[in-house]
Amino acid sequence: MQRSVYPELAEAVLRLLRERPRRLYEIARHLKIGSRTSRYEELLGALEWLQAQGLIERGGRRRYRLRLPEEQSLIEGELTIEHGIGIVRSSHPEYPEIIVRRHHLNTALPGDQVLVCPLRESSRRKPRGEIVNIVHRSRELISGTVEYDGNFFFLVPDDEGYYVDFLLPPDKLRGAQHGDKALARFIHWGDPLKSPEAEIVEILGRAGDPRAEFSGILREFELPFRFPPDVEEEARSFAHPPTAEEIAQRRDFRHEVTFTIDPDDAKDYDDALSIQRLPNGNLLLGVHIADVSFYVTEGSLTDEEAFQRGTSVYLVDRVVPMLPEVLSNDICSLVPDQDRLTYSVLMEFTPEGILRRYELCESVICSRRRFTYDEVQHILTSGKGPHAEHLLLLHQLAQSLRQRRFREGGIDFETIELKFRLDSHGFPAEVTAKSRTDATGLVEECMLAANRVVAAFIQERSRYWGLAEPLPFLYRIHDVPDPTKVREVIEILRALGIPVRREPATSQEWTELLRLLETRPEKPLIHQFLLRAMAKAVYSPFNIGHYGLGFPAYAHFTSPIRRYPDLIAHRLLKRYSQGRKPSLHRLRQLQEYLERAGEHCSRREQIAVEAERASIKAAQTLLASRLLGRKYWGTVTGLVPFGMFVLLDTTYIEGLLPLREMPDDFYTFDERRYRFIGKSTRTSFTLGSRLKVQLVSVDLKRRHVDLRLARSAHRAGRKPVGEGRS
Repeated sequence: MQRSVYPELAEAVLRLLRERPRRLYEIARHLKIGSRTSRYEELLGALEWLQAQGLIERGGRRRYRLRLPEEQSLIEGELTIEHGIGIVRSSHPEYPEIIVRRHHLNTALPGDQVLVCPLRESSRRKPRGEIVNIVHRSRELISGTVEYDGNFFFLVPDDEGYYVDFLLPPDKLRGAQHGDKALARFIHWGDPLKSPEAEIVEILGRAGDPRAEFSGILREFELPFRFPPDVEEEARSFAHPPTAEEIAQRRDFRHEVTFTIDPDDAKDYDDALSIQRLPNGNLLLGVHIADVSFYVTEGSLTDEEAFQRGTSVYLVDRVVPMLPEVLSNDICSLVPDQDRLTYSVLMEFTPEGILRRYELCESVICSRRRFTYDEVQHILTSGKGPHAEHLLLLHQLAQSLRQRRFREGGIDFETIELKFRLDSHGFPAEVTAKSRTDATGLVEECMLAANRVVAAFIQERSRYWGLAEPLPFLYRIHDVPDPTKVREVIEILRALGIPVRREPATSQEWTELLRLLETRPEKPLIHQFLLRAMAKAVYSPFNIGHYGLGFPAYAHFTSPIRRYPDLIAHRLLKRYSQGRKPSLHRLRQLQEYLERAGEHCSRREQIAVEAERASIKAAQTLLASRLLGRKYWGTVTGLVPFGMFVLLDTTYIEGLLPLREMPDDFYTFDERRYRFIGKSTRTSFTLGSRLKVQLVSVDLKRRHVDLRLARSAHRAGRKPVGEGRS
């Protein structure tokens, strides 16, 4: 979509960027342009035009700056290695991604900040380049397995992004032996014809031992799995039951029917629900959140530790909590039949899901029951069970809220969440995919409604106090998708034969596209590709709305036990509810703090996501090591020039099927149509293709699984989705 350019707006942008680099939402805020207005489209057009003219450039997370003349020839960016292919992602408007071949990496490693020189290869869809300098080496620790070849010790990294093994000098082994699982730190690499050097930092155990494999992830991402003793001691001193004096200062909902709904393995319950039908026919929804801010005082040791962690991390074998267990699983957790301090949002909705009024208050509840999702789903299906009347009312309201949200621009992507059951030795014994149900949807819509209301409260309180700028607050923001990534995904969809007329520009057009995919068997896979085109949601005091949800303002409020931004939200809501307008000096202090906190919490969240993915990959690889030789039907999830990635049914293991393991024909990669095609048989494979494969080998060191085409399926099996192991 070609956007119009307004010279006055482009000049205003340049004036701002001459002061200092700014993010998109900062530019919009300074120019007083709302994210859901026509002027926002004009702003995007001005930024695109300025980039095309070479006057500005865009960095990571949409930070714009003036482009200097001497920066024209070499481009700075961060190197990642994906499926053996080097990619340098930069802020350059013409070269957001540059492919780097193995022989052009010149000792660069994943995570390094590098300078790359673009190569002139106009026939390629994506530009190629050569790394000419390493600006800054990544400081990340490297998890891997120690091996001895008879002469030298090497570390074989777990992460397949590391395309070389690391030489371990004798004085850097720290007692490590062949077969040990260990963490290492990069030392030096000056000659691409020689091995890079590293030193052992910690020995984790024996390779292949699940406890060592999972412990490696804790160290690899530097996750603090123990609390300092003084933090534990302080948390215990905070954890006292609510007194009569404390309860007397709050709204008392202990007479109301409240209950929690969580996964069956949850140990902390930070949200409870209540609902009642009012005399006017409307529904009063109560969302009651654990009042962590009452117990964790600002500036305490416990608070500082929680801030540094930023979030709880949910790994396959354990949880790395944000708060000590005496708080998270005990006094803050809304366990049944115990008085608990809460912060409540009461919302009156019409049966059609229209919000009529709301109220925020400090409160106390006594949960009547702890439900699991499965229990609630059974009650919703049968209409019978404990508190069935309340649950059915909640379900009715949730359906209305969901339908209204999608009508107003919310986008409904489907994702797959895996859950592993470990045996007594820590090995993955079983894996299941969690799917969305009416029960999970019920809780989701109630939490979304509460999160949206607290953000709206900030907007209303700012107007009430007559402030020129909104009160400082930490929002959950989601920017518009990157046009380049959207274009790439749409090209893939068209190559798959999906009739996409144009690139979606609005959330409504995304919804139309998803509706087009509704009946296609490869729908879950395509949803994953579309999700990759989306911007990442982050925390920021600069509100630009939430594109994916279609909300003009949104914040995280409902999980203060496991997310620090929610704890910040509780503190600010209490402060702003007192009725006394903060001083301008205090507002400036809060704004500066929230900018730093938003950056930090977004970074901690991303580390948690990466650690959780690595944990799942390790579990999948360990599971595959016990299933070697077995045959499964699977779905093609990705294509690279040397093979296909296949996700196996029932086990949810993803492995690589190299071209060399497809002996019935000679296959070539048709990049334009995104498929492999056989030279003799003309058999083709693309995303979503179904085929039968055999588990051939597992590399636990690199968390990598190799597959081979099963002999009974050499001609591109058309087995229906859902068939399992033969």
